[in-house]
Amino acid sequence: MRKTTICTLLSLIVFTATSCRKGNKVGPPPPPPPGDTATNNQYADYMALKPGNYWIYERYLLDSANGEAHAEGKYDSGYVEKDTIIGKYQYHKYCMVALPTSIATVRYLRDSLGYTVDENGIISFCSTDFTNAFRTYTFGPNAVTSNTLTITEKMGFRHAITVVTAGTFTTSTFRKISKYPPGAMWDTRECQWKYAKNIGMVSESIHYADYPMVTERRLVRYKVK
Repeated sequence: MRKTTICTLLSLIVFTATSCRKGNKVGPPPPPPPGDTATNNQYADYMALKPGNYWIYERYLLDSANGEAHAEGKYDSGYVEKDTIIGKYQYHKYCMVALPTSIATVRYLRDSLGYTVDENGIISFCSTDFTNAFRTYTFGPNAVTSNTLTITEKMGFRHAITVVTAGTFTTSTFRKISKYPPGAMWDTRECQWKYAKNIGMVSESIHYADYPMVTERRLVRYKVK
């Protein structure tokens, strides 16, 4: 039960902006709202957020000692359910269903001149800015971590090669870097979301605050329009 509770809390950390943060420091100003369709087409589409698109991922557990990946025999699915209007902008309803539950974690996303943002303006990917930090904030101590972490969100590893079951892809990575205080077990740890042009998310790697395990989702098959 304790492990389930911890994982539930951590899922909320990964997919939503944490309400526990303090000292929030925003890097560049929020991206401007999207302009006309012709202007937006100049930006590469890494999210593939069209209704009907779906992705199937196999889940792996990484060995904390040697980094070896062990397949768990579990499969998660992501899909775009529909488009919807929030405020005056069109968003895409993206759902991720993780076993063993059938409950979907829902995010509302749109493109804003190369930035992928949610309805609160939080950036989760950018195809052009690999220099600036999008957000820096502190998290903890709380039920998930006994430490005070400094978390920085930014892009990295532009046009890297990522190999998964579904194939070999050229990807760019959204990074969530956790800096631990002196004396902690780790100096830094990192969550990564790797996206390929016109494909969507190819892999996801998540660490669990003070716990040594790291889990990955790796793309097995997909359908995009």
